[in-house]
Amino acid sequence: MVRGSPNPRHFTLPARLRKARKLSGLTRSALSKKVGRNSVVAGYIEDGERLPTVGTVARLAAGLGVTASWLAYGLGEMMNTEAAATCDDMGARLQTMREALSLSKAELGRLAGLTAPSISQIERGGQSGVAVVEALAKALSISPAWLAFNQGPRELPTQRKALKLSKLSGTITP
Repeated sequence: MVRGSPNPRHFTLPARLRKARKLSGLTRSALSKKVGRNSVVAGYIEDGERLPTVGTVARLAAGLGVTASWLAYGLGEMMNTEAAATCDDMGARLQTMREALSLSKAELGRLAGLTAPSISQIERGGQSGVAVVEALAKALSISPAWLAFNQGPRELPTQRKALKLSKLSGTITP
């Protein structure tokens, strides 16, 4: 963490995964098997040993009945009342936003700490980790949940707006 800068939203993913898994009554192994992953994947993520791809987060969220945007980034509601999220068309959303801002792949790569070939791979439909998606979203000033899963608003509310909205609604947002 840089002094005065907030931690990335994905830092608390392990705690959210643990909370959702315990609420569902599943063991780590049972959850991994339920979503068609190696039996140790959920444990590695909960222990902070690995960061998952957005595709893995979408499968875990579906298996737990929570929204992928909440699980990955703590955005939106926890419980999922709609169809399970996918990361389909993430590359198209990325390309649309990059082109709307008149950024080349190399320019976006520099802003996000990535290479132009990495941007190309994602735009062609390649998988990416939650940290990479968050870095891209930050560089584009958009929501990582919208970019990854097409969930929630495209732009994140400013901190001041979010605080005001939470006070009005009586909820507390992190």
